[in-house]
Amino acid sequence: MSFQLIDIVLYGFNRERRVVSLAPGRVNIITGSSKTGKTALISILDYCLAADTCDIPEGVIRQTVEWVGVRLLVDDEHVVIARRLPAGGRSSSSEVYYQIGQRLEIPSYAALTQTTNPDGLKAALSAHAGIGPTVHEPPEGQTRAPLSANIKHALFYCFQQQSEVISNRHLFHKQSEQWIPQAIKDTIPYFLGAADDEHVVRLAELRQLRQRLRSAQRRLAEFESVRGRGVSKAQELVAESRDQGLGQHLEPPETWEEHVAALSAISSEQRVNEGEELEAQGEEYGRLQDERRALSDELRLTKDQLNAARSLASERQGYSREANAQRTRLESIGLVPVDTEHRTTHCPLCESELNEDSVPPTVQQVRQAISDLDRHIRSVDDRRPQMDAVVQSLVTRLGELQDRLRENRDKLNAIQVENAQLQELRDRSARRAHLLGRISLYLESVPQLEDTSELRAEIARLETEIQRLEEEVSDDAVQERLQSILALMGRDMSAWAATLRLEHSEYPLRLDLKRLTVVADGDTGPIPMERMGSGENWVGYHLIAHLALHKWFVQHRRPVPRFFFVDQPSQVYFPEDRDWEDAGAGTVGEDRQAVGRMYTLMIDVVASVTPVLQVIVTDHANIDEPWFQECIVERWREGKALVPAHWGQRSEE
Repeated sequence: MSFQLIDIVLYGFNRERRVVSLAPGRVNIITGSSKTGKTALISILDYCLAADTCDIPEGVIRQTVEWVGVRLLVDDEHVVIARRLPAGGRSSSSEVYYQIGQRLEIPSYAALTQTTNPDGLKAALSAHAGIGPTVHEPPEGQTRAPLSANIKHALFYCFQQQSEVISNRHLFHKQSEQWIPQAIKDTIPYFLGAADDEHVVRLAELRQLRQRLRSAQRRLAEFESVRGRGVSKAQELVAESRDQGLGQHLEPPETWEEHVAALSAISSEQRVNEGEELEAQGEEYGRLQDERRALSDELRLTKDQLNAARSLASERQGYSREANAQRTRLESIGLVPVDTEHRTTHCPLCESELNEDSVPPTVQQVRQAISDLDRHIRSVDDRRPQMDAVVQSLVTRLGELQDRLRENRDKLNAIQVENAQLQELRDRSARRAHLLGRISLYLESVPQLEDTSELRAEIARLETEIQRLEEEVSDDAVQERLQSILALMGRDMSAWAATLRLEHSEYPLRLDLKRLTVVADGDTGPIPMERMGSGENWVGYHLIAHLALHKWFVQHRRPVPRFFFVDQPSQVYFPEDRDWEDAGAGTVGEDRQAVGRMYTLMIDVVASVTPVLQVIVTDHANIDEPWFQECIVERWREGKALVPAHWGQRSEE
């Protein structure tokens, strides 16, 4: 399955159509003057065939054309594609009209409506070209992602623009753009057949087998890791258990299974409640600790009470001393009489008797205050022995508590020194608990005991199958087939180079897919196209390389469109500013002959290829020979061009 071109269609803003019809299976020549739109045809086709961006040059086409389209011949069916040109400074449009059917007519402008998008169009065209689900897997160690071939990769071999056919460095369409050279290198083995559809199927199968192998190997590795490189891990746990006094009644195990059984028995066996043992042996120690805490609390309380009593006694003594000092001063001057009860009416200074009615209140108050002071002093002095008794009692209690605390500390120290077995028991209990936890974790991680012989047999079978597939899909195998294909193509290239009388045609020629160029293997070493010199050689080597590729594609039914479109191959002989028909025959005889040889070669190759190959050429050349004139499908001269002149006039109006 593949396709060729039947029509290229332009739809103007004026709703008119411009159709350029082409013939499948033959050479189609569109000849014409400069600036008639010949070079734009490749960009139009590329855009219609799912290009990411629209490279149609600015000018009359962008100003007058709204949709561009193409009608394809796919086996015995027609496919019609139309795509709206981008507007508003955008690089592309997602509006795509797509239709497939028997003997479809070119749709009218009114019928154009979006039926798919560029991604859907790319998938459909890839299927029409016969491209299967291909994936190029980069070699190990490279970081680029796997690449799936599609119609965009196939079109690298179908177009040669005016600037490309004359290049001495770039052989393929868009090769000068970033990432494109690597994409060509990755996909050309598939397009040539060195890596066929079965190669992709085998790659997918190989990936699945590798996944299954990794899964089986992980299972076996986990099983073996649990075994601990034989029985070492289980042996270690059993030995530690015996050292801790566990499993003493068990027979010494030998195999890994016996070790696992022994650990299970150790984990589940009944043991003395070491907590009760610790509790029994540590009962007195705990009682003494509780007693020490109670004594410490009581000691703090007694100290607080003693401090409070001493503070109160000190304050009473201070009051009594101060009051007695004041009383003594008053007595020293006789201000305080001995018999205060009968001398309240006498003056305290002159001792004269005063009438009770004439006694000043202030004197009475002084006497009363002095009397109260004396009474208070006596009361304080009377209670002092009681306070002293309280303080002494608290001092005695404090001493008793301190003695009991010392006794308690001595007992605790004696227990700690003399009963080392208690600490040892605690440590042993902790070690046993830790060991039993490790045993439990180990037993939980042990898989179901199984015979690994089947697993090992599956791994061996997978490894054998993977090795077989790796040999079939290895890069070495692909490269070997690829070199064989290139050698066969090189024979045609050498013969055709001699026909075109190109320089270095006496040497064997070949495609160098690492550098994506043509190489002549000369006596002094390889001569790449960039060192061959002259535009005539570059154009000639472009033609023979692409014709050899398409001959191989057609004869071996490879998934590449069955057309080759080249623009201006005669430009090295007749530049654009010098029209073919304006050049005198006497001055360009040799150049005319060289151009004639190019076209004769294209016609002969197309005629020799079975089933069919379509070649489309846009050029200034217009050789006055029947074989050339029969190939012309349109002549764009004397005002005729790709875009009708009146479209531009309407646009200007």
